[in-house]
Amino acid sequence: MLQILLVDDEPYVVDDLSVALPWEDLQFEFVHKAYSGMQALEILEKHPIDIVITDISMPGMTGLELIEQIRSRWKHLKCVLLTGYAEFDYAQKAIQHHADDYLLKPIGNEPFIELLIRLREEIRLEWEKKSSYQRTVQTLNEHLPLLRDKLLNQLLQGRQFSNDQLSEQMQKYELSFVAGKPAALLAVRLEDYFQQQDGDSLLLFEYAIVNIAGELFQEHFQIWSCKEIHDYLIFLLQPKSFDSSSPIWQEHLQQMAYLLQRNVNAYLKGAISVVTTPWGVFPDETRDRYQTAVSAIRRQIGRETGLFLAADAQSDAPDIQSLRSLHEPPTLLHLFEINQWDAIEEKLGAIVDELKEAKKHSLEHTEEVRHYLEAAFYFIAHKNNKLLGEIIGPDQSRRLFHTADALREWALDIVRRLREYVDIEQKDSRSVLIREVHDFADRNIGYVSLQSIADHVKLHPVYLSKIYKSDTGKSISNYLLQLKMEKATHLLLHTPLKIYEISSMLGYSSAHYFIKLFKDYRQMTPQEYRDRSAGVRE
Repeated sequence: MLQILLVDDEPYVVDDLSVALPWEDLQFEFVHKAYSGMQALEILEKHPIDIVITDISMPGMTGLELIEQIRSRWKHLKCVLLTGYAEFDYAQKAIQHHADDYLLKPIGNEPFIELLIRLREEIRLEWEKKSSYQRTVQTLNEHLPLLRDKLLNQLLQGRQFSNDQLSEQMQKYELSFVAGKPAALLAVRLEDYFQQQDGDSLLLFEYAIVNIAGELFQEHFQIWSCKEIHDYLIFLLQPKSFDSSSPIWQEHLQQMAYLLQRNVNAYLKGAISVVTTPWGVFPDETRDRYQTAVSAIRRQIGRETGLFLAADAQSDAPDIQSLRSLHEPPTLLHLFEINQWDAIEEKLGAIVDELKEAKKHSLEHTEEVRHYLEAAFYFIAHKNNKLLGEIIGPDQSRRLFHTADALREWALDIVRRLREYVDIEQKDSRSVLIREVHDFADRNIGYVSLQSIADHVKLHPVYLSKIYKSDTGKSISNYLLQLKMEKATHLLLHTPLKIYEISSMLGYSSAHYFIKLFKDYRQMTPQEYRDRSAGVRE
């Protein structure tokens, strides 16, 4: 949907144009009005205008001067000049340098609509061009390091991809790792010297360490790095040739990792602890190797600094395993944050299914899940300014469960109660908003506008309009028109005010424009309505 700005120092021209066309059918969401060049610039500062229709002759700032300002600041805007026959030659010359087209006054609806449709199509084609393959590739390249980092983090956290999905992502991000082939991880923890730096300096040090690692490993390995959730630097390494029967790759890995530690200390003057993992199949065993590395840093290196360790996957694989689905993205807290209720129920199902596996179905695992779920439930309740006990009852959140199925039923029951409460709260808050809109419009009928209402309720005009239309089935502009016409009807019937006085009271700068709107609304002019009503009373 587009937005258009109509500019003319004669208010009735702008006002008539704003109601003369089926703007919504023409795919225009907002029609803005300005009565001078300076007012037009103020509107352009605040709103994403697509097309400007401006009179050529205006006091203070002419239409050509306005377009020059627009061209210097909003080059993408389409600009159209309104001109009379006396200025026709001048307008034609001006178009060569300033405007996209011109319209002759008086403006007919058909040529105006044809022009708007053509400009709308030009805008669509320009946006398609901007979204073309070349621009997409350029944007992708600019964000390639961040995208690679995110994808590797997803793999480390256990995000599941189909072979085709992962292959497509890696090809897009120019990663040469081969699925089903061995890969190892190298985890780096930056020690005290680096941690004492400010944020910008730390980022530079991390960037330098990644570059040093690239120089060391790139001859023999494909290398892919990221900064994971515990602030460790993780390097995924895959040999460029696959002779898994030879121990040479493990030797290369150990040698290069040791050199990385030494070079960082020598050139960056700070210590790092380094952990290497055994080889595992990429990507299936990547998460397990990551957990091996993190566990080794925590359990074997601990508070010691500047250590080098080759972790053993077997010794670090405990009989008691953590619940993978409980912590892998998207987490329950994230799903609650965005009110994805169906996804929450699916997530609960996955957690309970994993809990029911033999090695993980211990009482402690069940308690872990219960505490995790309670934290999520407290979060969504408090986020909605409510105590959890007030929503679900004081006894529901303090139960013990001996089976996974009982835990599932308890959790699903609370999720449904929370969902009902949140839905009701959202409906109530919208009802309050609609009442506030109506109250403000009633109290300020003489100068009320979408922008003034939006400022009053502290919402963006576009967002406010969508909420209002979703809840009431009509636009705010239609409501304001109806409100003013009903007020005008009352004043015509019960006061001796003149037509122009009523027009002014309702905020119309032109009585002619008010009469036109009233006639469209009541199928008769204000005076005809007053005379007919007086005759009926007699």
